[in-house]
Amino acid sequence: MRQVFTIFTIVGLALATMLHTLAGEPAAGPQHGTLLAVGGGDKTSIWPIFFDLIGGKDAPIVVVTTANSKSDLANGDVQDLKDLGASNLTVVHTDSRDTADSDSFIEPLKKAKAVWIAGGRQGRLVDIYLGTKVERELHALLARGGVVGGSSAGASIQASYLVRGSKSDNTIMMAPGYEKGFGFLRDTAIDQHVNTRNRVNDIKEVLVAHPELLGIGLDEATAIVVRGDRADVVGAGFVHFSTIEAGKDIVYQVAAGSSYDLAARRPVDPVVERTGGAGDRVVEESGVIRVAIYADEGSPKAPDLIEGCLTDLPARFQLQRVSAEQIRAGILEGFDVLAQGGGRASIQSDALGETGKEKIREFVRDGGGYVGICAGAYLAASDRPYYLRLVNARVVDREHWARGGGDVQIRFTEEGRRNLQQKTQVAQIRYNQGPLLARDSQVDMPTYTELAIFETEIAKKDAPSGVMKGTSAMVSAPFGKGRVFLSSPHPERTVGMERLLQAAVTWSARRDIPPNP
Repeated sequence: MRQVFTIFTIVGLALATMLHTLAGEPAAGPQHGTLLAVGGGDKTSIWPIFFDLIGGKDAPIVVVTTANSKSDLANGDVQDLKDLGASNLTVVHTDSRDTADSDSFIEPLKKAKAVWIAGGRQGRLVDIYLGTKVERELHALLARGGVVGGSSAGASIQASYLVRGSKSDNTIMMAPGYEKGFGFLRDTAIDQHVNTRNRVNDIKEVLVAHPELLGIGLDEATAIVVRGDRADVVGAGFVHFSTIEAGKDIVYQVAAGSSYDLAARRPVDPVVERTGGAGDRVVEESGVIRVAIYADEGSPKAPDLIEGCLTDLPARFQLQRVSAEQIRAGILEGFDVLAQGGGRASIQSDALGETGKEKIREFVRDGGGYVGICAGAYLAASDRPYYLRLVNARVVDREHWARGGGDVQIRFTEEGRRNLQQKTQVAQIRYNQGPLLARDSQVDMPTYTELAIFETEIAKKDAPSGVMKGTSAMVSAPFGKGRVFLSSPHPERTVGMERLLQAAVTWSARRDIPPNP
């Protein structure tokens, strides 16, 4: 019986979409006006877009602060707008449905060019405004070409299906009596704070129960601008568009600067499939490569160094530091690559714990990329059962791991020159006690590919000479569906080697590497 209902629902949705299209109306978005839905967090990059949409800072703006029980005068969004120069600002709030249904209360809405719905608990918006004159005036504002924006709760309420509507527990995705939003976006459900609160997969519960819906997950500091059925992604992160199709969970991670067709339920721009197969979760990316950078115990300086190599290319890389606790909680599911930098591998291992290390293995096994540098390379080797064991590699002369640091020469193999876009065969690079890698003999793991070998060596602190030269300096290997790149020396600490790290991250993400100019 459940299967019949599901099929009927999907057919009904397709028919409704077709009728909207034939009538010249959007299938999901507003026929007139513009929506701006923000995933919460920092809105520094969003406010200028909001002002552009409404025609400037002198436009009449109404801010609805009811979702937050704190004083409306202390609302952060109100203060932001004032500080940015909004000169025609009205704040409205009430705890009474009767007041919300009065003509005097909605008078500012009739004159507004834009309404901003501030964050808090979306259940409060349901209690006070759903089905009142306030809701009707918001629809009227859109009908006359106005703008409705909102962040966090103010984003979720814009959908037809309301997630996290419970006023007491925002981990409840489907709260009885609080499952209906204002419906500016039809057949949708909007979640927020997706990246910082590990919510990438939470929407699936809703879609399983309501497969006709489109799930929209907003990263913090990220928004969609919706006109008709086109959703343009703006801000600092990603928007995760989720559907269930033929029993398969489909997720498109669309980067800022790209767009999504709400009617076709596909990105406007080309996408790259990362994982798939019968019964698998299919994640497809559009735009930049999303890189998680380990930033916790055992890696004090590495995040700054890695970011320094990748930050100047925002059109290609989206960076976020992640903690061991976040990794254990599953945050890597929203990324393409994990960068594990230098420091102390044993401390990193302890900080991650067995749960965190297994989460990393699952991430790579399912199609993610791993870039390990120095300590991150030690951590990925296979000769310690308590490490990650991503690559069939052992550490040579581990007893003298603290062999000192300095500049060394490495020689790239043909595979290394091709995959890492290196024009020269020999290069100088910074070394600081990284692992001397050699092939291990784990029968359940493939042999790694050698990308570079050490041509010269460091042999300080009683380390024997003649050992380092000829060992593997950089290697790559598959792990499940994913890719692993390891570097014993430090490209991120070597002037002129930034391009190598960029190429390694791009290769690990299974993307095309732009040619080295």
